[in-house]
Amino acid sequence: MAEETSDKTLKLEICALDRAGLKAEVKEVSVPTTLGTITVLPGHAPLLITLDIGVMTANYVNGERHVFAINGGVLKILNDEFLVLTDTVEMDAEIDIERAELARKRAEERIKETADQRDEARAEAALRRAAARIRAHSLGTGSINER
Repeated sequence: MAEETSDKTLKLEICALDRAGLKAEVKEVSVPTTLGTITVLPGHAPLLITLDIGVMTANYVNGERHVFAINGGVLKILNDEFLVLTDTVEMDAEIDIERAELARKRAEERIKETADQRDEARAEAALRRAAARIRAHSLGTGSINER
């Protein structure tokens, strides 16, 4: 007899250079990859993929939904373990929205003013990070417990 997918969970682990690791039991996770956003449920096939700058959402087994701004990285899925390796991650409740809005405005100004392609690429990346932080903050519901 086949197991019900709804009874299974994913073990989410987020490792970032800027903070202690986060671990949680989740029902599903949506994450931005360089190929587009994917949603992962228990029983997902093994996968190793590059992450993009963007918003990650996780639906916890206790019914809570948490939102994170991530700054690219790598995702590994194996045996219902979901490992995110990223430079930086911010939980929705931690995001200083005023600071994120200022960063977005600065990046937009730099894009308009720069003639150097390298500077423009950096400004565009800064704009994408700021936009991800703003979006995560607006979608978020609060902080999570670190385990």
